[in-house]
Amino acid sequence: MIQAGASVVLFGTDDPPDHIPTATSTDLAEWTHGPDAVPVLPSWADPDPGDRLTWAPAAAMVGGRHLLYVTVQDAAAHRQCIAVLTADSAVGPYRDARGSPLVCQVSLGGSIDPSVTTAAGRMRLVWKADGNCCGLPASLWEQDLSPTGLDVSGSPHHLLTADAAWQGGIVENPALLPASRGGWWLFYSANRFDRAAYTTGLAWCATPHGPCRETSSGPFLTGTGHQFSPGGLDFFRDQHGRLWAAFATWNRPPRNGQFFCCRSLDLAPVVSS
Repeated sequence: MIQAGASVVLFGTDDPPDHIPTATSTDLAEWTHGPDAVPVLPSWADPDPGDRLTWAPAAAMVGGRHLLYVTVQDAAAHRQCIAVLTADSAVGPYRDARGSPLVCQVSLGGSIDPSVTTAAGRMRLVWKADGNCCGLPASLWEQDLSPTGLDVSGSPHHLLTADAAWQGGIVENPALLPASRGGWWLFYSANRFDRAAYTTGLAWCATPHGPCRETSSGPFLTGTGHQFSPGGLDFFRDQHGRLWAAFATWNRPPRNGQFFCCRSLDLAPVVSS
């Protein structure tokens, strides 16, 4: 999600026939469906007619230009990689800005779930190395971005690996937030996204490059009431500067431990960091 003028723009995922569906709102309550933000995939990406290879967008704005970081599948490696796209309008259409992936850790199973944070004038990218796709460890990474947001800078830094039983071998959807008393909070999803065990974890990192340590022996955010398995958490500021957390929950109980329908957007004000 990103504030664009008087409206908040929501970028969704896995909603055929759109690759990246959009919606807009002026009050965070009533939403209007918008266009597909990415009607044309990068030339280096595998075709995705069923919208099963394109997901997890993250939006930013740099120098009056709108940027969108998206997971797509590289046609050469047949692994998921992170693309960066640009547009003149917040809702798109976005076009490939590089002619090649921004990040693509093929040896670690690919790279997915980008998130961007900006603090002290510097942009940083965090993402997941998709090891669980192919028998490798799932892990979370960070790397500085160039001032334009179109290139990575320096070296990638390993932040966290799935090594707790409640994580089910999966950590993903990372999001970094500066801590008010120093250091950084690292929020992330854990376990399988379509299972009742899906949840949100929290680690604390001494610097945005790590090292990071878990804040507890279990999840930070779990389901409540009719909101099951919260995940995909990220942050945005509204036009008044207020910080919000946006995440997804399943809104029907699982059957045999697995969800079939449906995922909803949840918003919560961040009252302290």
